[in-house]
Amino acid sequence: MSTATTTPTACSVTCSCQLVLRAAAGTPPIEELTDREREVLALLGGGIPNRTLARRLGIAERTAKAHVAHIIEKLGLNTRLEAAVVAAVHHELICPERQSAAL
Repeated sequence: MSTATTTPTACSVTCSCQLVLRAAAGTPPIEELTDREREVLALLGGGIPNRTLARRLGIAERTAKAHVAHIIEKLGLNTRLEAAVVAAVHHELICPERQSAAL
């Protein structure tokens, strides 16, 4: 029986984790989002589902889904996961608390 260990290798360029991280590279056009879309994006960064997101904001789940779709389109992303990564990586650009403190 062989006890050889394998050395972890770097992800390939086409690996999904690399594609998601690439989506968060650079500064996204956050200024194109409405205040509500920024609020939704900030919550997306926490990984919560649409139903919970809708409850927190006091809106219908369908409306939450529409906001997520608009965010993905406006930021030039492909998936909700990419939007969540953008929210986490660029939190300082979308955090409502930081924006009000800067005023």
